[in-house]
Order: sequence, then structure tokens, then C-alpha cells
Amino acid sequence: PCFGLEDIPPAKKSIATTRSFGILQTELEKVQEAVSTFATVCAKKLRDQKSCAKTLMVFIHTNGFREDLPQHRRNAVVTLPVASALSSELSKYATLLAEAIFKPGYSYHKAGVIVSGIIPENQVQLNVFDKVDRIKQKNLYKVVDLLNSSYGRDTIRLAAQGRDRKWKLRQEHLSKRYTTRWEDLLEI
Repeated sequence: PCFGLEDIPPAKKSIATTRSFGILQTELEKVQEAVSTFATVCAKKLRDQKSCAKTLMVFIHTNGFREDLPQHRRNAVVTLPVASALSSELSKYATLLAEAIFKPGYSYHKAGVIVSGIIPENQVQLNVFDKVDRIKQKNLYKVVDLLNSSYGRDTIRLAAQGRDRKWKLRQEHLSKRYTTRWEDLLEI
């Protein structure tokens, strides 16, 4: 017996964006910038597969291999009032969750955002008390996604994502990208 080919890959059941920080983070604001960015990446992936998520989880933890530092690992989960793929909405909840689980005095090594309870966007059950104009927001993010794909990732981004990205992963040992970056082309 053999498996049939999948013309269209099935929609994902959960989407995660997690990263280790380039340097240990002790400030809540930097951790919030990171989880806001991760939530935005998850939202973009949801929009790409025409889905929305009902549940969002944020986790942060210290480096378990650094026995010289105090250890802390926490996560928090929220069920959204309305399933969403809006970057602004997922970012808002992610930063609130990060604030709830962050403890001063620890050096955080890694953070992540996981969205689950994924459903097709045409099956979202609306809430009578929802104050978000979802049609307007969906059209806005179509334009934002188009601009970011045309002019480069994060051409337009949320203010909550920050500017300096001091939390960003170090990439000194990244392989050369000869086919996609002018700076990496070999000169003969």
C-alpha cells in the first residue's frame, strides 16, 4: 500500500515561533518586543494559510545549562474572544502574557509564541460584543503583507516590535547566501 499525493498540504494544527536571544535578557520591554515579533510572525503564517487561531501561548525561560544563574521557566495561555489572525491582536495578548509571567532578577535565554485551535478563516464564530472591525483589519493586513513582501520583511511593523532588536539571535556564523544577497557574492 502507498499513500496518495497531497496536492495541497493540510492546514497546520498549531504554529510556533520561538527563538533563543542573542544575549540574555533581563528587561521586560525587550522580552515583550520579542514575543510581539513572534506573535506577528505567527499571525502572518495564519493569514498565509487562510486560518485563524483561538488560543495563544507565550513561554519564557532561562538557560538551563547555566547553573551559575537562577532558573525560571513559565508559560501562560489565553483563549481569544474571537479566533484571529490579526498581528495587532495577537501581539497585544502576547505582550500581556509576557508581562504576567516575567519575573525581574532573571536572565532570560529563550521565548516563544504558539498559536493553536486553528480553524479556517471562513468558520470564525463572531462575538456580538467584539469591538474590532474585522473586515477592515483583514483588508489592512492584506496591504501590509503586500508591502512587506514587495519591499522586504518588517518594512511595516507594529511599534510593539521595537526598533533596535537587541534581543535578536546572533548570526555571526550564518552560512553565506550567494544566491540571495549581493554582499555574499564571490568576486573573481
